[in-house]
Amino acid sequence: MNIITKAPTDTFSGSMTVYGLVPENHDEGGTKRLGFNLAGPWTDRLSFRVFGNVATTDADSPALNAAASGIDATGVRVPPAGREGVRNRDINGLLRWDLDANHVLEVESGYSRQGNIYAGDRLFTSSNAAMAELANAGAQTNVMYRPTGAITHRGNYSAGRSSRVSASYEGTTNYRIDEGLAGAAEGALLNSANKSVSSLGNYILNGEYNTPVRLAGVSQMLTVGGELRRAQLDDPYSISSGRTQAGGGSTSTMRMSALFVEANIEATDSLILTPGLRMDKSNKFGVNWSPSLNGSYDVTPEITLKGGIARAFKVPNLYQINPNYMYSTRGNGCPYVNGVRVSGPCNIFGNTKLDAEISVNKETGIAYDSRGWGAGLTYFHNDYKNKIVADMGEQGVPPVVNGYRAFQWVNLGKALVRGFEGNLNIPLLGKHGRTLKLSNNFTYMVENHNKSNNQPLSIIPRYTINSTLDWCINEQVSVAAIGTFYGHQRPRHFNPANNALPTGTALDVRGSYAIYGVNAGYEVNKNLYFRAGINNLFDKRLYRLDSGTARGAATYNEAGRAYYATMTATF
Repeated sequence: MNIITKAPTDTFSGSMTVYGLVPENHDEGGTKRLGFNLAGPWTDRLSFRVFGNVATTDADSPALNAAASGIDATGVRVPPAGREGVRNRDINGLLRWDLDANHVLEVESGYSRQGNIYAGDRLFTSSNAAMAELANAGAQTNVMYRPTGAITHRGNYSAGRSSRVSASYEGTTNYRIDEGLAGAAEGALLNSANKSVSSLGNYILNGEYNTPVRLAGVSQMLTVGGELRRAQLDDPYSISSGRTQAGGGSTSTMRMSALFVEANIEATDSLILTPGLRMDKSNKFGVNWSPSLNGSYDVTPEITLKGGIARAFKVPNLYQINPNYMYSTRGNGCPYVNGVRVSGPCNIFGNTKLDAEISVNKETGIAYDSRGWGAGLTYFHNDYKNKIVADMGEQGVPPVVNGYRAFQWVNLGKALVRGFEGNLNIPLLGKHGRTLKLSNNFTYMVENHNKSNNQPLSIIPRYTINSTLDWCINEQVSVAAIGTFYGHQRPRHFNPANNALPTGTALDVRGSYAIYGVNAGYEVNKNLYFRAGINNLFDKRLYRLDSGTARGAATYNEAGRAYYATMTATF
């Protein structure tokens, strides 16, 4: 994915935005944010852009879920935690040098710091005074630093021909309090004085060349390109805390290269076809081919038919393929095989023989757009195979390695995700709805499951509908009413860790519900703008209930009523 940021301008300009959100429930975390950007010329050929951000979202109080879960926050057991907080600091700068009218050189660098604010989440509910103290203090239990840098050349060779070549680096260093990796300490923060460091580095060289061509009397835009990528992960604590099968160090490395070609073909005045082919080669997973074909046909100026099919693949992460990495569990985490619990300790090793996940993604749809009216419906169908899982109960009884039952990350079965997405925009007042309009979009999930055991891949709503009623009262004042509607959510009805069928509250369904909001904006002048609003207007609160015993799909909090305001000043 390429992220294209705003280029510097030939005049000096800038802006500053402040934002604040205050929840009505004081146990929920609020947000404060300040951002700025500056851009402009230094000389006739040199220009710059710099932007930054300072933001803090407080963690929810450890007491937030206590009443809803029926667990006394001061007792031996603790309630399920609410939302974790985050503290961000970001800065990014770009220097652009126009070498001449057709060649540009850009140098970009950025640095960010992100620290979590601990909310008390844990795997087990036994008392842990150290973890409770960290949550009550709003401690940052892990902090990530992320430096980035890139140098890019862009060329324009007339007649529609252009090129881009970029070399970049993305680094992440994570300082975190050590977590338990086995037994009752599994997932627990062991000692706030003991911290470990992991680092991930990505080195990337990529580029592309675009040129118009005409073949067999048909005009098309041809794009060819390639990429070289090297990723290296070093996590000594996670490796050294477990017993390893192969010994060795704590570093995992992967190298990948890719070539791709895509053509945008004007087959007729109404039909555009976009075939593509990508070849990826990895030192771990060999060669993968990913063909694609997309098409767009204008039935009338207002009605368009679209469709496409593409093959894609996803490589395992650097933990999953490292044979020296091990996630361990003493006994309660060992699976049942044929109705009998496997004797522990048990662990899951990385697996050098994993295959990449493969998917074939198809979609077809129709869209209508005329005089402010807009409607569209798209059917999507995504087939997956070689899903990477650690469902130990489906691996049989494994051998004993260094006193541990040795399970692995494995490729299992196939999965399917299919459904519909669409939109409906209705102009109500003014030309094309410029005074009052209703905008809607929706997603409806038909299937979302693993074919081998018919389990959902994730707990998501059957449907999601977003509706916004926009009213431009005049050139300065606007008002919006927002509604979001969620369908019911069903939990897993089979536990592959012990081949058991959940019962009782573990099968609880989170029913359908709706959240409403309102906001209003005021443009004082072209340089000053205000907006304020209310989230969750009717204070519809839902709570996570999965501490101690499984509570089905109640796996998250829906925050209550909150008030927010933002101001943007430009020059």
